[in-house]
Amino acid sequence: MNRYEIDRILLGDNPLMGVDHLSQERARERGLANAEHIADLLEHVYGLGIKGFVVSTHPHLRDIISYLGSNTDLLSKINIYPILPYVQGYVIKATEKGLVGMLLDIFGSTNIQSKFSMMLKGGLGLLKKDLYELFKIFIDIEIGYLKDTRLKAIFLHDVFTDLALGIESKKIFETFIAYVEKNYNVRAGLITKNFPRLVNKLKEWDIEIPLIMTSFNKVGFQMNPSREECEASLRENDLDVIAMSTLAAGYLMPDEAYRYISTLSNIKSIVVGMSNKKHAYETVRTINEYMKW
Repeated sequence: MNRYEIDRILLGDNPLMGVDHLSQERARERGLANAEHIADLLEHVYGLGIKGFVVSTHPHLRDIISYLGSNTDLLSKINIYPILPYVQGYVIKATEKGLVGMLLDIFGSTNIQSKFSMMLKGGLGLLKKDLYELFKIFIDIEIGYLKDTRLKAIFLHDVFTDLALGIESKKIFETFIAYVEKNYNVRAGLITKNFPRLVNKLKEWDIEIPLIMTSFNKVGFQMNPSREECEASLRENDLDVIAMSTLAAGYLMPDEAYRYISTLSNIKSIVVGMSNKKHAYETVRTINEYMKW
């Protein structure tokens, strides 16, 4: 696999981080998986041929990376696909400590040399009211403890992607894509719940369309403005698309879900959350049965 080629099947971290888009109660019951369980699951799915791990930059991720590095050889063979920024964390910090307190707290997680460099760069950015420079700082901070892992692509969270799309901020997309590809030498990716509109706007702005992670499932869950329009945009454009929410947050069974996905063109990869070995085996077997990559 070359450095720009993307894994076909990716393990998503939502079930491991207590995230459930269909049931808050079920999410609370799951809670955070411990690092040992995640390591065991990663070893299992690696044996099934899954070498990609899609992760949000959740605070728990730092402990997971530390555990994997100290107790396994997984960091030398698993490809990491981070999603940033960790939106919920920033909202909580800003609410509790204000904007300045949030920035000091975030910078406090870096080493002294990095902190000085970032504060200088970020401080100048604030003085010049250059939010785009500050945006780059957040990227550096959140990727900092992943720099020694096998990064394959860096994704912009759908909240930021769709907000930038809503306010038609071309520069946010240009800044993110250029900074990621130049400074980290990996592919930039965008996550969206507004797939057709994002594609049309990037084409209008003459921005080369990067990797796109977006929802595709038989029931149209999180496919805006409609399943039909998302399918049409996928057919009509030559894109690299990673399908997420393929099981519609557990509403669909794998057989039904991947029979549908197999009918779509331009789906280059599938990201799916798997919380245990049995679920992983059944899911991977079904994907491989239907998808003729």
